[in-house]
Parts: sequence; C-alpha cells; structure tokens
Amino acid sequence: MTSKLITVFGATGNQGSSVLRSLAANTSKAFTLRGITRNPESASAKQLSDSGVEVVKADGWDKDSLLAAFKGSWGVFANTNTDDPVFENPEETRTEFDLGKIIVDAAAEAGVEVFVYSGEASARETTGGKLAVGAFDDKHAIGEYAKNKDAFKNVVIPGSGWYMESFLWPDLAPVFGGFPLIPSDDGVLVFRVPKWGGKEDVPFIGIGDDYGDIVHGIFLEPEKFNGKLVQGVSDIRSFDEVAQAFEKATGKKARYEALPEWNLKQYGVRELETVEGMFALCKESGGRYFGVQTEADTAAKLKAVAVKAKGQAGDEAKLLTLEEFFKREFGGK
Repeated sequence: MTSKLITVFGATGNQGSSVLRSLAANTSKAFTLRGITRNPESASAKQLSDSGVEVVKADGWDKDSLLAAFKGSWGVFANTNTDDPVFENPEETRTEFDLGKIIVDAAAEAGVEVFVYSGEASARETTGGKLAVGAFDDKHAIGEYAKNKDAFKNVVIPGSGWYMESFLWPDLAPVFGGFPLIPSDDGVLVFRVPKWGGKEDVPFIGIGDDYGDIVHGIFLEPEKFNGKLVQGVSDIRSFDEVAQAFEKATGKKARYEALPEWNLKQYGVRELETVEGMFALCKESGGRYFGVQTEADTAAKLKAVAVKAKGQAGDEAKLLTLEEFFKREFGGK
C-alpha cells in the first residue's frame, strides 16, 4: 500500500506536534509526514526530524515557499496562530484571514485533496451580528474560504476547545485568580472567571492527549466529515466542576468564584483579548462556543478510530478527563 503524504503547517506548535505524533503512531504506516517550520534549526524542529518527520522550511506569508512545501501532499493540516508576533506591530494591516487565504491557495494549487484546518465558529453568526471576535471570525472565514475553493475533495474544520494545558502556564495563573498554582490567603486554590453562559457546559480539550487523535481520525475518514466543524472536546464541565475535579484528583482544596466581568486589560497582554472575546461570545450566545450545543460524542468516536489505527485499545481509546489531567500534572506536587 502506498502511503499518503500529510503536511502539517504549524508543525512545532501544540496542535501541529500533537497531530504529527498521532499520525506517526499509525501501525499501518498509511501516512508519510512532513512538517513546516520557519526555523528548521530550532530544538522542536530537530526533535521532529529525529522522530522521522520530514522538516521543511516555509513561511505562511510566502506562497512560493508553501507551494514547494505542499508539493506531493495528499492532505494538509493547518493551524494559524492568532497571537503570531507579526500581529503585534501596530502598523501591520494584514490579518489572520489574509494568512489563511495564502495557505489555502497554496494547498489548492499544489493539488492537495484533503484540507483540514483548525477553525472555529463565527462569533458574528453565532450572536446574530451582535458581537465580533477577531480570532473566531477570521478562523471561521478561513474555513469557509477553503470549503468554497472547489479544489479539494474534502475540507474539515476541527475546532479546539479550552486547552487543559493552559492550567500549566504560570503567566495565566493570576488571570484565573491564582488557580491552580497560587493559593489564596486561606490556602485554597480559587478559580476566578466569569460564568460561561447557558448550561455552563465548557468544552475542555487535552491538546497533547486528544486533539492529534481527533485529527488523525478525520484523516482516516475525511469524506464523513467533509464541510463540517468538528468539536475538539475531551471533557465538558462547568467551572464549579473544574474546581471539584482538581480537589478530587489532588487532595488540595479548591473552589470556583464567579467574576461579574473580566478586566483583562490590566495585564496589558494582547493574547488575552481573545480570552475576553471568548467569554463575551459565550455570554451572549448562551454558552455556544462552537455555535451549536457542545458535544463530545464525535470527538470520542474519532479518538477511538485513531487509537485503533495506532494498535491500542482499552483506556487509551478514551478521551482525557479533567481528573486524569489534574492528577497527572498536579497530583504529586
């Protein structure tokens, strides 16, 4: 059987590396893998190369370099970075959508058959035009642009929920009220964020554990999900349940306290604009982060398909729970 080449744009990022790890574990060797990076000499790029991934240099703003990188690819997985340093320049007029169009056009011109893009639902559409959130609307627009290209056999949009891994980032702990790294004065780890909205069904995703498998499953059966937004979800919990899961997994006291609203501008961090917009979207839409009711059944089925393709079974086929994540990362600390 001839293996199909899948090229990953954003290969050294959290999503891209997860996708490559999962695909590389396919026991039938159905796929050969190529990773795109702007710096092939970086430690993360060299690690990919050492694992057997072909690493090539290309820049998302340079269509010619992308054409060369996509050459011969049956499939492409792409994730554009809303927080790319290029957008920090106040004089920069290009947008994430502009970047996405270049990637889509290059993939189409290179003859790619299956284009898988890490997108989201449109905040404008979800809220009936009441609210715009740049990251959500641009990513949605990129996905729609790809679907309307008429060059691909299949276009699938796996969105990603709230990264469980964000609880590991020290810079975010103060934003979350100290949780889960900085105890309050009474010694309790307090998770402080506003309410989510609707049923308080927050979609959490273990990027390292599950996202790559979800995308792997899509590549195994892309025609089943053509044109669809697939919810990248591992565990659906309220914020109260997040604190409860942490306490159960670690034995450390934790509680949730709802903030009436965000005041993230005090941190002076551009990336937090998206977080603020995400909460505004969910408040306005009744918690519909993906534009529709949150569900994990599709992700669970894709995970199971991918895990079977990796020659695994049992608990390996299950989506990661918050309890499992917290126990692994904080249980012995």
